[in-house]
Amino acid sequence: MNTMKTLAYAGLLSAIAAPLWAEDVTLRVWDTFADQTTGMDAFIAAFEEANPGIKIERDVQSIDEMRPVIQTALNAGTGPDVMYYDTGPAFAGALAEAGLLLPLDDMYDGGMLDAVYPWTRERASFDGTSYGIGNEVEFLGVYYNREMFADLGLEVPTTHEEFVAVAEAIKEAGNVPIAFGDADGWPAFHIFSLYANNIVGKSDLEAMIAGDASWDDARVVASIEPFFVDMNEAGLLAPSVNAVNYEDSINLFTTGLGGMMVTGTWLIQAMNDSGLDVGWFFLPAPDGMTTLPPAGLGSGYFVSAGTEHPEEAQAFLEFMFDPANASYWVEGMSVVPPYAVDTAGMEIAPLTAFAMEALATVPMGYNIDVLTPDAFNTTMLDGFQAVLGGDRTAAEQAAALAASVE
Repeated sequence: MNTMKTLAYAGLLSAIAAPLWAEDVTLRVWDTFADQTTGMDAFIAAFEEANPGIKIERDVQSIDEMRPVIQTALNAGTGPDVMYYDTGPAFAGALAEAGLLLPLDDMYDGGMLDAVYPWTRERASFDGTSYGIGNEVEFLGVYYNREMFADLGLEVPTTHEEFVAVAEAIKEAGNVPIAFGDADGWPAFHIFSLYANNIVGKSDLEAMIAGDASWDDARVVASIEPFFVDMNEAGLLAPSVNAVNYEDSINLFTTGLGGMMVTGTWLIQAMNDSGLDVGWFFLPAPDGMTTLPPAGLGSGYFVSAGTEHPEEAQAFLEFMFDPANASYWVEGMSVVPPYAVDTAGMEIAPLTAFAMEALATVPMGYNIDVLTPDAFNTTMLDGFQAVLGGDRTAAEQAAALAASVE
């Protein structure tokens, strides 16, 4: 069969298989895929072609734009039918508690999401009810400028002591060692997670998250001091660190001015598009300790309890998480979906391939802020800015974290 006939035959089968909706429906979808908008547009176009009668009205926002308005918009009926939002108890959990999310247990129990990892369902469930589909299986670590490292004769560090020495060498050469700014507050969450997993250890950190052990612990203090105090005072972070926002940090690194950036795999697409030769390593633990990179879910899809189109919303989610459509996530957007992916025949960037292999082979720890309540996260946000500004000690911050969940 020649190519034209094959395409025509495939189109006929698609038309026969496509569900027929009773009337034209527009689903309002809010997501945060600003760096992957071309890939997401292609994904949505494929859904619309497979589902005549459903149109997606997409609104792309940053998570910082969405967080302050989502609850009000859902309450007022002006929000989305489907949203891509944080899965944590302080975020989607708060919306579920307010009765603003549609339960999705029927999708899981009905087999529509059989491929999805069970642990990701747990991360999007609250009080025994599944409200979302967690996505972007991701972890935290360090991007680095390979060309800069080569020019300065630097090797990828294997201990935290070597990490500090590399940062000092980059500073000595007149560059910004670590493109980190905390004007938004939440980037500090990830830094704390990295150090706490390495220094506190997985089991004891799990106990702290569960409320079975206190955060007012010497190892928590030791997880705060190296980056927020010592490296900051040594000038190894961005100047005026509390005035530099996350986007500024990205620009600082991708324009070649910064040697390293400590953040998550959600930036892989931006790094791939930057034109830099970007490498990756896990933030190494201090000598004698075990490196345990934090991992979890970036965000997930949720449906408004007030949607007038629940069946169409579920059809959209079923399409997004069908393993047959994995290439849209992996090739088109450099996103690791929450199910096993057969990458045979896919063209995958090196950073994406590294991330997928690491998730399958490297033991991972906890990304703290997606598992902790709002009061704790607020204390992290305000408190780490205070530590960076020299207005609070590491010990005082550990005590404040403990008090926030008493």
